[in-house]
Amino acid sequence: MQAGWYSDPLGDHEYRYHNGSDWTGDVATDGVRHVTEIPDLSTQRFPQRRDPRSGTIAMVFGIISMAIGWIPFVCFVAVFFGAVAVVVGFRRRKYESARGAAIVGMVTGSVGILLSAVGIGLSIVLVQAVADFENPGPHEVELTECAEVDESTRATGEITNLDDRERSYTIVVSLDDDTNVDAMVDDVPAGERRVFQVAEDLRFPELDCSIVEVNGPRPFGLEQ
Repeated sequence: MQAGWYSDPLGDHEYRYHNGSDWTGDVATDGVRHVTEIPDLSTQRFPQRRDPRSGTIAMVFGIISMAIGWIPFVCFVAVFFGAVAVVVGFRRRKYESARGAAIVGMVTGSVGILLSAVGIGLSIVLVQAVADFENPGPHEVELTECAEVDESTRATGEITNLDDRERSYTIVVSLDDDTNVDAMVDDVPAGERRVFQVAEDLRFPELDCSIVEVNGPRPFGLEQ
């Protein structure tokens, strides 16, 4: 081996000087050079004490962060995993045995954190959609007709938007104790009234139409 600075085989420091025949006590870490005891090559501690798989830890955490970063709510875990990958990778990159995996961990962890921004945005959209569904705003609703028409049961009603902004509604109408039908009313301007109607291809022994509840629009148009 030629004389020069090499990655510390003991793992105690970033670099250790080899004089061409033996390792010396001349070491350096983060650009700071100092002298330690000359290492004993006869001990089992030489040549590697630190676990080189620590670089792999950074890589694994980074890959996991990148894979789940875009998923709503799970993205917050991805931020933690990505941060761990970047920090561990940054520290382990100084050791030759772990440098490759550490760099991969830093890159994938950074990408995972960036993707987490997408996941956080989707989380906000999802929370807002659920909030709009559970809170339809002030309104008035009534049934104006409940009748059998062409061998089916039909219920007709009206809903008025009393809010100061446009609203959409999901109106659950009960035709009997076991049958509920949803009426979707979209984009009702503030202060306006909209007619809705539901029909079911069934005939009931006794008509009993009623409004069960009024919600906002179903999140992302999902069916019940």
